[in-house]
Amino acid sequence: MPLSRRAGLAVAIAGSAVATTVLPFTAQAERTVLHVDNRATTCSDKGTGTQAQPFCTIQAAADVVEPGQTVDIAPDRSYTGQVTVKRSGQPGKPIVFRGSFPIDARTPSVLASGQGSTAVHAFVLDGVHDVTVSSLRLYAPQEAVLVKDSTRIVLDRTHVNDATSAANGGTTANIRVTGSSSDVTVSRNRVYAPPVAGVAIDAGVTGAVVTTNIIADGTGRGVLVTDAPGTVVVSNTIARNCGNDLELAGNSAAAVVENNVLFKQADRCSTASTAVPLVVSADSVQGTKADYNTVVPLSQASTSYSWGGTAYATPQAFRATGQGAHDNAVGPGFVDDYNTVAAEGLTDAADPDVPGMPATDFFGEAPTDHPNVANTAPTGYRDRGAIEVQDPLLVSLWGFPFDLIGHPLNARFKVDYVRSWTPGTATLDFGDGSAPLTIESDQIVDHDYPAVGTYTATLTGTSLTGPSRTSTAQVTIAPVLELRTQFSWKLDDRSRARITVNAESTSPWPIARYVVDFGDGTAPTVSEGPSRTASVSHEYGVGGTYTVTETVTDDHGRTASSTLPVEVSGPQAGVPFTGYFGGPTSHNGLFDNGVWTLSYNKSDSRPGYIWGFGNPGDIPVVGNWDYTCQCQHAIYRPSTAAFDLSRTDGSISHVPFGNPGDLPAVGSWDRNGHDQVAVYRPSTATLWIRHDDGSYTPLHFGNPGDVPIVGDWDGVHHSQFGVFRPAANPWEPNLFIFRHDDGSYSTVTYGMQGDLPVVGDWSGTGRTSYGIFRPGNHQFTLNNAYAGRPDNVYTIYNNIG
Repeated sequence: MPLSRRAGLAVAIAGSAVATTVLPFTAQAERTVLHVDNRATTCSDKGTGTQAQPFCTIQAAADVVEPGQTVDIAPDRSYTGQVTVKRSGQPGKPIVFRGSFPIDARTPSVLASGQGSTAVHAFVLDGVHDVTVSSLRLYAPQEAVLVKDSTRIVLDRTHVNDATSAANGGTTANIRVTGSSSDVTVSRNRVYAPPVAGVAIDAGVTGAVVTTNIIADGTGRGVLVTDAPGTVVVSNTIARNCGNDLELAGNSAAAVVENNVLFKQADRCSTASTAVPLVVSADSVQGTKADYNTVVPLSQASTSYSWGGTAYATPQAFRATGQGAHDNAVGPGFVDDYNTVAAEGLTDAADPDVPGMPATDFFGEAPTDHPNVANTAPTGYRDRGAIEVQDPLLVSLWGFPFDLIGHPLNARFKVDYVRSWTPGTATLDFGDGSAPLTIESDQIVDHDYPAVGTYTATLTGTSLTGPSRTSTAQVTIAPVLELRTQFSWKLDDRSRARITVNAESTSPWPIARYVVDFGDGTAPTVSEGPSRTASVSHEYGVGGTYTVTETVTDDHGRTASSTLPVEVSGPQAGVPFTGYFGGPTSHNGLFDNGVWTLSYNKSDSRPGYIWGFGNPGDIPVVGNWDYTCQCQHAIYRPSTAAFDLSRTDGSISHVPFGNPGDLPAVGSWDRNGHDQVAVYRPSTATLWIRHDDGSYTPLHFGNPGDVPIVGDWDGVHHSQFGVFRPAANPWEPNLFIFRHDDGSYSTVTYGMQGDLPVVGDWSGTGRTSYGIFRPGNHQFTLNNAYAGRPDNVYTIYNNIG
């Protein structure tokens, strides 16, 4: 897998430490982990190194660590000073100094450094045994790690940066093993820009293993072994160094040099022209085995090998020594730092049984048999160099909520999918129980979740050769915004009382249905389906104030309503009146803002007569004031509690009577050939009659809120009283209550809520009947039960001319 993808996540964070006086170590041995965190506010070098109270310096932990314990160095930290390890582990119970620098890009990073202080090294292991230093990033002016006179030491997965280079004052190796050290393993380290040598194994060292390291871009050698017989140098990638890449100097006989990639680059530095990839001194030839190496010189004319002082330009020429039977000069074609391309001679071309060969590669990956490259290893399959070529199968998944219009529960996923060497599949499981999606390539995927919540989507890629990769992304879908209803209206035509309602409702989901009730008793207007519109128009029968209700439903079944009062001008229904205006039967008409419209015809809307008398807010009154055969008109003004009676001579009689809020109830109460004024007080259900002599008589009848009616219910040729009780609920009828001369009463139901009462003799029977006027549609309905005929139903529009 690409080094740059793994190391690219690194954040340098931890370093080495300065020794301090500590308390005697006792309780620590009972624990397996000691913690170091110099940013913790509770850190103390005099503590016990618990996670709650870590050490401030690595040195403090090194001074007290016991066999079998691990010194865990917190990520995202930087330390200065030198760590000198003075304590040893035991066989099978090593002391481990562990950071988390992401050589494999799977963990947070740690930087351990000796830079910026008087320290010479980052880590010094002198005279100790059974110690491991792992996963740290190291800087130092000289050797970053110095191992001296120590046994069973493992230096694994560290990153030694160019602070040690000659350009930065370094004059020695990045990693040095010296003195009487034995059984030291230097594995899976990234050694950058070595000034003298990336890894130096000095005289007197025995049993050293240098394996699976990347040692590159230095001004000096890659690996230098001097007078250290039996050293094993296998499966390293040593490239682009100015000096010899791998050199066995002095007497370093019986070495093993296999499975390495040694590579020179023409433009790297001027001294590279004299440098040799593989150099074995005359005293080191005896018993040394060199094979399965890929050796790429500076040019075809350059020396690839120096064996016992003899130069060889090519692997083919080198075979004359009896070595390098499987060596080649296949260009590694480095991609993504020091990953090699898949090629015969590199891939599946190493000896897996060589001493010191690790089970995994630089990144901790197990070997993979490339299906398209022939195996040339003696057994099994291993690649040359530090990095095993892996199946390119790669899946990466990122997800986040993404609010598409009409899709408030949507999440968007970015899918990266690199196909395997062999045919395979990739699927994206959204984590909500829906069917997984087959993935063919990199793409953007939108997905609607069924409900709010947190979901874990999983992208899985598989190969026919066996590898499987997964990547997950967690998305949290927030609650959906409410369905909000809002609308506006405008008056389209004042003369017709026509309005248009424009819905302005919003929902995260599409709106599927609009229902507008215009508040005048007509059926609501419904707009739904593919051709639905958010604007609907309506024409009222009369002007006035109406409560319009809009009910909206979105495509997920959520419903909400809102209301607005709507004031429209146009034809007004008016107040109905009834009287004898010529002929044997009663006539009906409408009074509207001082205009009287009379209809002589009880079957259509044609007006018979129109005149003006009164003001807006007045109540029409019809009666016989002057002993005439025909009725005369008048008005009652509730605001001033006064009657204005129109006389036959054209004069107006002003008669104050009653209280504001009373309703007129004119009738022939004195039975003397003309009518007297009277008022009905709804608040007390009392009729007050004013007699000709100025006196008045009260009559209690009905309930508060009733409307007075006056007629001849029994055909007795004089007025009788009654009340109209409007329906309290839409499903209930109105009630007419008729009072008879003996004080009894009878009732009849007729009409519905919103109707206004009218009474008169529609058929000439000599008895007063009842009826209603429905303002919403200007319709009169007159009961003709006394005459045995069907009811009269017709319409009158006021002020038509």
